[in-house]
Amino acid sequence: MSALWRIQNIGVTCLLWVAMQASGIEEKKILALGDSLTFGYEVDESHSWPKLLSNKLGVKIVNGGTSGATTAFGVSTLRFHLKRYTPDLVIYALGANDGLRGISPKVTKKNIKTAIEMCQKAGIKVILLGMKAPPNYGKKFPKKFAATYSQLAKELNVPLMPFILEGVAGNPKLNQPDGIHPNKEGYKIIANNIHEFIKKHYNVKNSSRIK
Repeated sequence: MSALWRIQNIGVTCLLWVAMQASGIEEKKILALGDSLTFGYEVDESHSWPKLLSNKLGVKIVNGGTSGATTAFGVSTLRFHLKRYTPDLVIYALGANDGLRGISPKVTKKNIKTAIEMCQKAGIKVILLGMKAPPNYGKKFPKKFAATYSQLAKELNVPLMPFILEGVAGNPKLNQPDGIHPNKEGYKIIANNIHEFIKKHYNVKNSSRIK
């Protein structure tokens, strides 16, 4: 009986392992790489845009948002995630903190380019979400900063949604008291905007492979 039990136990363990591996492959399809805007600062996880978008697409989205993250931090974060699995699509949403800190657009561009090329070499599709810099750095910096995204989209042939906070930024009703981070109503708009953008560029339906 003990030998039979061991055989049965091994069989069950193998089946569980196979199920877990299959589940992991099916669930981890999209990676949202970003900062606090992606993480969902001060809102419940269910109200973050990656979670709302996941519900709309019917596809598991891994929230790779880290509060305070810059594009430099995003390169190492991406390496970490790609060592764990290979998503079909990376939604790149970094740069807000670069803009807030006045980091040189050349540096920001280099970091974003490194991340996108890392994905492309691995055969992973990328959507680039643009960001705008605050006006307190004068007129030239915001223009150069915004141009970074359009330049990269053209150079690397990736779809660009020009501004992740379109329709949300500057609206007190859609933002938290700090005037920077969206509230749950603001995140609904962001998720809707990204959803519509993705539908124009990729076939994502009911956990099917992204084409």
